[in-house]
Amino acid sequence: MKKILIVCFSYLMFTGLVSAQHDVQISQHLLSRTHYNPAAAGASLYGNITGIARQQYTGFTGAPQTGLLNFDMLLRNSSSGIGLSVVYDKFGPLMSYNPMINYAYHIKLGENQHLSLGVAGGVFLRQYDASNNIYENIGDPIENYDSDQQYMAPDANVGAEYQLENWVLGASATHIPQFFEDETVLNPTTQYYAYSRYRFEVGRYWDVTPGLASQFDGYSVHNEINAVLHYLKMFWVGGSYRFSDVFDSESIVPMAGLQLTDFVRIGYAYDHNLSKLNNYNSGSHEIMLQLRFKTRHHTSRTPRFAEW
Repeated sequence: MKKILIVCFSYLMFTGLVSAQHDVQISQHLLSRTHYNPAAAGASLYGNITGIARQQYTGFTGAPQTGLLNFDMLLRNSSSGIGLSVVYDKFGPLMSYNPMINYAYHIKLGENQHLSLGVAGGVFLRQYDASNNIYENIGDPIENYDSDQQYMAPDANVGAEYQLENWVLGASATHIPQFFEDETVLNPTTQYYAYSRYRFEVGRYWDVTPGLASQFDGYSVHNEINAVLHYLKMFWVGGSYRFSDVFDSESIVPMAGLQLTDFVRIGYAYDHNLSKLNNYNSGSHEIMLQLRFKTRHHTSRTPRFAEW
C-alpha cells in the first residue's frame, strides 16, 4: 500500500506541480528573498552570504532535494546593491541549476522610506537523467522519458520593494523569458510573487514580525501567513501556515534560529504536511547558515532601515 501511494504521489507531483511549480520552496525565505526578488540585494546594513539545504517529504523515493546559496551587499558610497544567487534542485530524475546575478537600485523617497528596483540575469538549466527514472509503468509523464534530455536558456527576474521604517512590501516575477515559450516539463514557467511584513516592538526585548506572502505560477496560487518573534536579536522562533489550491494542500512550518555571533546566524524549519500524505513521510527539513560582514557603507546616501 505504501509503495502504491508513493508511486501515485510521484506521478501527481511530476505531471502537475513539476510542470508548473518550478521555483524551489524555501521556508526561511524571510532571510533569503534575493533568489526570488533581486530588489532585495543590498537591503541590509550588512553583506550577507546565506546557505540553505532542504530535504522535502523525507521518506519518499525521489523526493525533492534543494540547495540555495545567496550573496548580496550594498556597494560602498552607492545606492546600488549587487548579489549572486545559485539554486540547485533535484526531484527524481530531474535536476535543475539556476545561477543568477542580481542588481538593485535603492531610491530614497523621504524620511525613513525608500523604493528598491531590481533585475537579475543568468541561465536556467534542467537535466533529465533517464537512469534515475522512478516513474516506470505509470504512463508517459514526459516525452521520451527513457532517454536523457537537457534544457538550457537565458533567464531573467525583475522586482520592486518598498520599505517604510518597519514595513516592507515587495513584488517580483521570475523566469521572464519563459513567458514567451511553449510550456514543457523541462522549461520553467514564469512565477509571480507578492509579500508584506511589519515589525512590531513588544517591550524592551521582544519584537514580532507578522507577514503575508503569495505566489502565482499561471495555474495555481500558493499563499502563506507567517510570524517571527525575536528576543534581543539573539534568537527567534516563529512559523507559517501555507495553503494552496493544488490538491487542497496545507502545511504548518515551525522554525527557530540563533544569532551565534554578530556575524553568524543559524536556523531550522520543519514542514508538517496536513494532508493524508503526511502518514507516509517524515515531513520536510531545512537548515540555514548565514554569514554577515560589515561593508562600511553606514554613511551611504540611502540609509538602511529594518533588519528583516
